[in-house]
Amino acid sequence: MSVGKIRGIVLKEQQSGESSKYMVVLSKGAGKLRLNARGAKKAKSPLLAGTQLFSYSDFTVYAGRGFGTVTQADLIENFYGLRNDVAVLSQAVYLTELVERVCPDDMEQDSILRLLLTTLQLLAKAKVEPLLAGRIFEIKLLQLSGLLGTLDCDVCGAPASAFSPAQACFVCAKHTTKSDFVLSEALSAALMHVLEKEGTEIFSFRLSPKSYTELDRLLHRYLQVHTGLDLQSRRFAADICF
Repeated sequence: MSVGKIRGIVLKEQQSGESSKYMVVLSKGAGKLRLNARGAKKAKSPLLAGTQLFSYSDFTVYAGRGFGTVTQADLIENFYGLRNDVAVLSQAVYLTELVERVCPDDMEQDSILRLLLTTLQLLAKAKVEPLLAGRIFEIKLLQLSGLLGTLDCDVCGAPASAFSPAQACFVCAKHTTKSDFVLSEALSAALMHVLEKEGTEIFSFRLSPKSYTELDRLLHRYLQVHTGLDLQSRRFAADICF
């Protein structure tokens, strides 16, 4: 048995009994952790604010068998602005669910934590358009997870011109088939921008509606192929904006 302190963001919360909750937290240094917060749903609980979805907090955790138990939660940031716009909120819900599903337990994921914090801060302050922010986040998350590297053909190394779902990779014109997703110039430029930049710079571009649709279709299929995920929260976030 031991007591420790962690700093992280709440990716998921689930009620446990009448007044407690289970949480999934992406923490600095330790990655994704599963924690129990007893009494956190009570109106006067000191744990209430720091254990809600999106809360970025310092947690004091009592580690025993099974789930660690949160004994203190000091809120750092709650991203209140996320709740002022349903389109922004739905995108934030999707991004936290995606991180929760993609990241393995108990493995350091500090780069992904920084990406999530930056994205939620920009969304909360209305600094980025929600749908494009979601696609940019997906590209960077895939890169940081080791699922997306360069835009070279995986067959011969030439510059890629399409994504092949059947081969689960990018391919050049020589190895492209009719069923592949062709990369337009704008789409290739957007992908390369996000892969090469860091921090808030990854969000410093815009796309035409046509190019956004192409990017959305590509990433939807890429996520299906490489993560097996087709999350309802992604579809809901898209529907809200149209």
